[in-house]
Amino acid sequence: MTQPTTVDNLRVIVRTALHDKGISQAEAARRLGLSTKYMSQMLTGRAPLTLTWAEQILALCGKRLTIRAVAARKSRRMAEEARS
Repeated sequence: MTQPTTVDNLRVIVRTALHDKGISQAEAARRLGLSTKYMSQMLTGRAPLTLTWAEQILALCGKRLTIRAVAARKSRRMAEEARS
């Protein structure tokens, strides 16, 4: 089974925010000046969901998108190479 990607997780967050706020995809598309088809495609992975669009959709739901960079864990191979 494939692990969900960051973009997959973002799609879930956006869909959940719309659902929790009671805003349909069609209503969100209308407010943002998008076609309902394109909105659906972004939220199902058939079109790219950019950070800009995710931010705008989440803003409709009263939410803010925050990106945080964190230190990555070193893989075993990287740790071994660092010791060499």
